[in-house]
Amino acid sequence: MKLGAAEQQAIMWEVRLREGDVGAKMLNEFDRWRLAEAANEQAWNALQQRLSRIGGARVRDVSAVVHALRTPAIERRRALRAAFGLLALGCGTWGLREGVHGLGLDADWRSAVGQRGAGALADGTPLVYDANSRIYLAGSSAVPVLDLQQGQLLVKSWPQRQGVLGVTTAHGTVVTEGAEFSVGRLLKRSVIAVSSGVALLRPNYGPAVRVPAGETFYFGPRGAQACELSFNAVSAWTRGVCVADRMPLAELLEIFGRYRKGLLRVSGAAAAMEVSGVFRLDDIERALLQVVDILPLRVQRYGGYLTVLSAI
Repeated sequence: MKLGAAEQQAIMWEVRLREGDVGAKMLNEFDRWRLAEAANEQAWNALQQRLSRIGGARVRDVSAVVHALRTPAIERRRALRAAFGLLALGCGTWGLREGVHGLGLDADWRSAVGQRGAGALADGTPLVYDANSRIYLAGSSAVPVLDLQQGQLLVKSWPQRQGVLGVTTAHGTVVTEGAEFSVGRLLKRSVIAVSSGVALLRPNYGPAVRVPAGETFYFGPRGAQACELSFNAVSAWTRGVCVADRMPLAELLEIFGRYRKGLLRVSGAAAAMEVSGVFRLDDIERALLQVVDILPLRVQRYGGYLTVLSAI
């Protein structure tokens, strides 16, 4: 079956809206395309309907998207177009949110949008992880390493744990011999908070930092930076709450996106606006209204799938 021009363009727009920042120029272009012809609107809505339901997908289609997510940006965009085309054609019951974010099929631990999870290491060490998280087990049996590629992870202390345990993100590695701690992979940085014991933080940039009980650090392109948030605040996601302290809006929306189906995007200068507050993760629509009450923002909705916040 060959895709028509409108269907191909709908897939292209799906990729563009998922990749990078969504600015006013892009949104205007999207609106012009969508409203230019009835066929465009129909193709867009049909794609969202096909990608809004979960079901079985052929392995080769899943592999195409998984491969696309692991390639450089330019190549990934090209591969995603092809993979979304396969999904749109042959996997009418696959959901984009559930499909793409649920495609960490080879992850040792993973969770769906809106659903936190729990597990354990071979020695019984308990793990709790946030909604929409992806964790891979690496290292060795003697020195296991949890590769947190997405989401947040809480490692609880366990008397039977022996030897060193590591947790790595895109921004660095945390190493400990027995601490209870939370590590989160945020939008452009990561966070480590220790409840008991001591952890050693080795950021990709800057010197290593000793993190004792009661301390919290962000780490990213600018190295490790101390944070005033307590362990209870950083790990509040385990209780269905997000505590934000001068958090960039783009980062907050990424966290909200773990609990809400569809795309939450921020446009232009609004991405860097800082937000402070306590937000219930079981009611993201209410949390969004709370954010709009705090900041001068405009909310634009494109059907039930795409929501964009921009500065007024």
